[in-house]
Amino acid sequence: MPNHDGRSEHHHHGVTAETLTGHRGSGRSVNLFSFVAVMAGIEVIDIVLTLRLQRVGNHDGIIQRLSDDVSRVSNGLFAFFLLASIVILFVSRDKTPRFVLPMLTTYLSVASLNVLFNIASMFLQPLSLHQSQINPLIDLILVFSSVTLIFSLWYELIDITSPTQAIEFPHRGREGEPPIQWFDYFVVSFYSNSTFGPTTESIKSRKVQFLMMVQVSLALMVLVVLVARIVKAS
Repeated sequence: MPNHDGRSEHHHHGVTAETLTGHRGSGRSVNLFSFVAVMAGIEVIDIVLTLRLQRVGNHDGIIQRLSDDVSRVSNGLFAFFLLASIVILFVSRDKTPRFVLPMLTTYLSVASLNVLFNIASMFLQPLSLHQSQINPLIDLILVFSSVTLIFSLWYELIDITSPTQAIEFPHRGREGEPPIQWFDYFVVSFYSNSTFGPTTESIKSRKVQFLMMVQVSLALMVLVVLVARIVKAS
């Protein structure tokens, strides 16, 4: 809502270079560097998981090769976005440029494809003595963490770019209540992975509903198939 000098209320409260504001100045925003920090966590998990899979995987298999290629692209995009974020901080002193949004969407798309290939690689690998020694429970934890972080960023991006409220958080965001932050979306993503759906949050966007269906499907695949492999390996 504009104030007496023509600036929006959101801008008046200090939109800075690291803040990507929401649709129509809705008051919701993405902090660019907290977003990149979560991306860094995704990258660390991806590198560890990729190295583990390469130790026991079939390097001649098409799924493994695709997984390695997508992982390299994801690492390259992250390095590029990290540098771009540093440049934006010093060059764009008013607010984050709008071209950052498609950049973040591109990275998340590649990261999502990457975790999908990693899951496929784990399913297609034969259960061997090498795998039983490596302990597939660690792979389960890594995949669970990666999926949770990736979808938390998806939910955050969709929520701020939606013309209407995509996710309704109880006791968040309204006047006198704590602001909505990335951790709130992380909680939604964690619940979707562990309980196969949100708890107190209301999902109002079909995009979020579709992504939640995809996430729950991945969680079921990981939990059912990998747990079965862990039991068989023990």
